[in-house]
Amino acid sequence: MAVMNDDDTTSVARMCFTRQQAEFGQMLLEGSGAQSVIRADDAGGMRAYMTPVTGVRLVVKTKDVERAGDILWPIFSSTRAMDA
Repeated sequence: MAVMNDDDTTSVARMCFTRQQAEFGQMLLEGSGAQSVIRADDAGGMRAYMTPVTGVRLVVKTKDVERAGDILWPIFSSTRAMDA
């Protein structure tokens, strides 16, 4: 699990349709050494039907957003993920 301090500014690296898609992206980022968190308004996964409406945000430190884009682009460029 990623640990981010209150001092860290964050940016959305990718907006996804599902929590599973965001979790896959998070695994890719963590495997590359980039910390990330998932923000979703889906009641902790209990209301997954809301994610196509509200989206699932894959959030990284602002200083890592370009690197995260480079890591995620080859995978998510061919999917119908929402643009951040």
